Amino acid sequence: MIELCHVVADMDTALAHWTGVLRAGPFYVGDMRMEEGHRYREKPATLAIRVAFGFSGGLLIELVQPLPGDQSVFAEVLTERGPGYHHVMLRENYDTAHARLSEQGFAIALENTTPLGERCTLFDTRAQNGGFIEVMDLHIGFGRLTEAMAVAHEGFTGANPVRPLAPLFASVLGDH
Repeated sequence: MIELCHVVADMDTALAHWTGVLRAGPFYVGDMRMEEGHRYREKPATLAIRVAFGFSGGLLIELVQPLPGDQSVFAEVLTERGPGYHHVMLRENYDTAHARLSEQGFAIALENTTPLGERCTLFDTRAQNGGFIEVMDLHIGFGRLTEAMAVAHEGFTGANPVRPLAPLFASVLGDH
């Protein structure tokens, strides 16, 4: 696994917990909105979320807060059971993992393609693990972004625990 995701009702409260209590971070925060190319339970839908990414040791932590208008598994879980564990992301080839999880009969709950062209799918594995499993193309921009966040975590002293995501994207990915 490369990532652990929690869905949150309030990003500021969640960030205070993860940075203050758990000493994870720094976290890079930004809003994402996809009105095209996002599918929720096999139907076109709007994805509207605030995300935060930061490391704890060698594990990437993702926090997701659904925003007004969001139609996704994030809003679904927050509504059904409240904040907490949502999914893990596998460190595995997208096509291989997608085929394996499909063959095992797991339903696709979310699928989209990021602005960088990375395919992303969340399989509903709640009956087995209480959450979802994410598979994603890790070879396009994701590796460079996570590497930059991991370096920031290595020197993290607790100062400036919350940072904007957009400048990190721009510095690491350029015009991509």
